[in-house]
Amino acid sequence: MSIKATGTGASSTSQGMVRLFVYNGSNTRLLMEIDIPAQGQGSTDPTFETTIELNYKLKESYILRATTQTSDDFNIIAEGLDFAYYASSVRPESTNYTANTGVGYVSDANTALDGSGTVGTDIFTVVTAGASGSGWKGLCIDSITIKAASTVIHGMIRIFIQNTSTGASNTFLFKEVFVPYTIPSATSKSFGYKLIFPDKFQLQAGFKILATSQNGSENYAVIADAMDWKYPA
Repeated sequence: MSIKATGTGASSTSQGMVRLFVYNGSNTRLLMEIDIPAQGQGSTDPTFETTIELNYKLKESYILRATTQTSDDFNIIAEGLDFAYYASSVRPESTNYTANTGVGYVSDANTALDGSGTVGTDIFTVVTAGASGSGWKGLCIDSITIKAASTVIHGMIRIFIQNTSTGASNTFLFKEVFVPYTIPSATSKSFGYKLIFPDKFQLQAGFKILATSQNGSENYAVIADAMDWKYPA
């Protein structure tokens, strides 16, 4: 599970708590508390984020809920898999995979933390889960590589998750990567960074990964190393 603050300015988050609860249809029970520090946000300062290794199996129809101690805004992104027992005997290792290497090219400035913007102009699609054909259940992401193709100044690359069934109104900040001032040359590399998901990140079929740049007049390749997956027929 990822927790990502979306507030702007010197008081993006105040010291407080995010709490997770399990709701069974009639009762809500506290499951976990996560400390939130006081932290500012700026063009070169990312908002607070943390990843929680929850490893929690939730009964069918139960709901995972979240609250915040303060009035600060957070995106709570739960990575999970619905599961069912297969009618026939299918081994887990027989799951079908196919490469879905997403490549986005980020250039124009977009300072928003809410995922707003025009796709292809200032917010760019990197990869779409299940894009390789029908029947795919989701996208398994190993890493997202960010590589500058020009001189860059202090700024930020932001990664978003979009629920395409509801469109831009459901685009959520996922990760931020600080970009330092970097001048490439014959003997100096351009800026590069690799977001690695050690346990792989599972993106629901139809959802998208999008990216923006804090600054304009800079060029970045954003490449997702990923595979669509499905169960065999």
